[in-house]
Amino acid sequence: MRPFDSWDALKLLALILMFIDHSGHFFFTDEKWLRAIGRGAAPIFLFLGGFAASYRFKWDLFALALLMSVSDFLLTGHLRTQNILFTILGCRMIFAWLERRGRIIERPWEWYIGSLALFMSIFAAHYGSFGMLFAISGYLKRRRQHYPPALPRHFLILSFVTYGCYTQLFSQFSMPSLLLMVITLYGVWRLLDRLAIHDVQPVGIPPSLLRTAKLISYYSGYIYAFHLIALEWLTGIPF
Repeated sequence: MRPFDSWDALKLLALILMFIDHSGHFFFTDEKWLRAIGRGAAPIFLFLGGFAASYRFKWDLFALALLMSVSDFLLTGHLRTQNILFTILGCRMIFAWLERRGRIIERPWEWYIGSLALFMSIFAAHYGSFGMLFAISGYLKRRRQHYPPALPRHFLILSFVTYGCYTQLFSQFSMPSLLLMVITLYGVWRLLDRLAIHDVQPVGIPPSLLRTAKLISYYSGYIYAFHLIALEWLTGIPF
């Protein structure tokens, strides 16, 4: 097992933000500030999906996405907006298609405009084309040698601004909750903007605990899928 690194640390942060978000959805429905803080989880997962070194199709992720859809259908009796795993897989498939042809994203700003034009995709899968903006941001940062130095940063900033506006439009957070969301998104932006993959060895943390953290990071997709399925059936509230 490779050492615990900054990639794993980001995924753990995303999981923490995700649990905060889901606690607000399933248990503390009047505490909108929990959901405001939780808005920082999806950008991390989507960004890392685009930042990945390889875009090979992950059959286990597809199986988890399908399992969640079947569970959701059995719970609600109808087909609803599909989960974020389908969004991540869709982004990876597009990038893999480019790589197989030896091509790269040549005009990122056209992709941004296209993502805005496809805004109705949010009703097909969580975050839809808005989520793809973060995957493209990760893609640009991973291949920054092909682009002007400032472009990946500017694209990431614009992605966060777009995401924040779209989230507020649908969530209608109060001013204090909106402020919490902005602070959270700013902190996540800073981390993603400065991302470099390197080993992380916190002083005083036992190696066994780091190995556990590593496993949690590796199986984050499984944790996402199974905990949501469990919470939906436990509470009767679809996500």
